[in-house]
Amino acid sequence: MMKNRNTKGETYQRFHVLHRVLHLIIIFNFTLLAVTGFLLHFSELAVSRFLIFLIGGAAGAGWLHRFCAVFLYMGILIHAIWLLYYKLVLKGRLGGPGSILPQKKDAQDLMQNLRYIFNRGTPPRFDRYNYLQKVDYWAVMIGMQSMGITGLLMWFPETFSGIVPGYVINMAFHFHFHEAVLAVMYIGVVHMSDTHLVPDIFPMEKTIFTGRIEKQRFMEDHPEEWKRRQLTID
Repeated sequence: MMKNRNTKGETYQRFHVLHRVLHLIIIFNFTLLAVTGFLLHFSELAVSRFLIFLIGGAAGAGWLHRFCAVFLYMGILIHAIWLLYYKLVLKGRLGGPGSILPQKKDAQDLMQNLRYIFNRGTPPRFDRYNYLQKVDYWAVMIGMQSMGITGLLMWFPETFSGIVPGYVINMAFHFHFHEAVLAVMYIGVVHMSDTHLVPDIFPMEKTIFTGRIEKQRFMEDHPEEWKRRQLTID
């Protein structure tokens, strides 16, 4: 029988309030960006025309799309400012074993996990973040830059056409759309299945919303961080 790890018990803080609020901002605005963006792109469909009508027509859908884009990017900027504050004021470490930065251990964990999947070894011992969680993070941080740049080119074509050739604006349109498709597919398939729809914590991972993780899950999912914490306490 599969063990349910959503049982209540001793918990430990994993995410601060700021991180949880920023995650909610990303969820809300990413969802609306995807919906409004695809409605506008496929506006020839009857269902798209109906839904666009409900939100104020093409102008309303375009306004909502741009508003959410600005609000989402504000969340990214706030996170970047917090990283600077953490490093410069709090004198925290951005590197080290508990860092979100890619490290050699991530490649080793990936290979170890593949061996484990094919019954060739034991599961990897993850630290504070595993390699897929780091991919999730950097996909957002890097993807938002390219989405933001192409979005600005499309938002102000007259301004940018005086700086770059006109075909760059057309290229921005295609890059923006296809990256949006990739982002929705990644979030909907990889992130949801790996993070929120894991069978033994079904129906979802709640740590990013509550900020706390159960002791048993902490020990199993992040054994290296748990070990380091115990050594610090001792």
